[in-house]
Amino acid sequence: MKRFYLFWAALCFIIACSALYLYSYIPNTYLLADQEIKKLVEIEKPAEQVSEIIEVAKVDTIPTYVVPADTAEMVYSAIPEPILPDSSVDDSTQHRVLLIGDSEAGGMKNVLNDYCQSNGHKLVATVEWASATSLNFAKSDTISKIIKRYRPSFVFVLFGLNEVLAKDYVTRKTLAKGFHKRLSGIPYAWIGPTNWGYDYVVTDAFQAVADSAAFFSSKHLVLPKATDGRHPSLPGYRIWMGNVANWLQESSRWKIRMMPPTRFGYPKKYKAIVLNAADYRGY
Repeated sequence: MKRFYLFWAALCFIIACSALYLYSYIPNTYLLADQEIKKLVEIEKPAEQVSEIIEVAKVDTIPTYVVPADTAEMVYSAIPEPILPDSSVDDSTQHRVLLIGDSEAGGMKNVLNDYCQSNGHKLVATVEWASATSLNFAKSDTISKIIKRYRPSFVFVLFGLNEVLAKDYVTRKTLAKGFHKRLSGIPYAWIGPTNWGYDYVVTDAFQAVADSAAFFSSKHLVLPKATDGRHPSLPGYRIWMGNVANWLQESSRWKIRMMPPTRFGYPKKYKAIVLNAADYRGY
């Protein structure tokens, strides 16, 4: 009898572990009682599996994404020619800038610092929350505390890379609304994530929540990649920021002077806040 119970316990353990392991292969994120079910491991999918996922997605019912006219044609392989700011951009305005985002924000922060210092702005702090999703940014009061502490006059928002495979449009939109409330009326530029060939609903959801002309779609940008194949390389980040800078001066809701920096490598005087969702989910 004792052996039977030991066998039964071992079988239950194997079944539970197998279920969790298989869940790591599923691209969807699931919520239980409004809490995200975390995956034990993130397994990188072979190219052929990714192709199968893309083919399946083509027949799914996903809201049609209409690319904003001001970002639809912005596909570059080199830093674009700068667009001079129009008369609505006050050259004397010096902003206190805060950057909030995931690991892509971590790659963008030094490039943004160069643009800020060269244009008279001050990058006061950056939040690099690795592996975080809109669930973390929506539910954590950490973001509100950081905004209150650093008192930015302009916020850059850059996350979503960890959600490009998500297909739960309604959930992503709801979470994006929760995050949007934390901005509390501060002028901002919400930059959509880049991708490595697919972006099912996350850009759509963020675009639907952001204020008019306050969202920059990055899904059509072609950027040089880092060795991991997911994040942009340093040249990629500079190309990306060049596109964002032109948009900020030409057609964004809250325009801000962002001419190309006179040089790269300005002193890093900002406070770098580095978090990891695997260790700190924020709620």
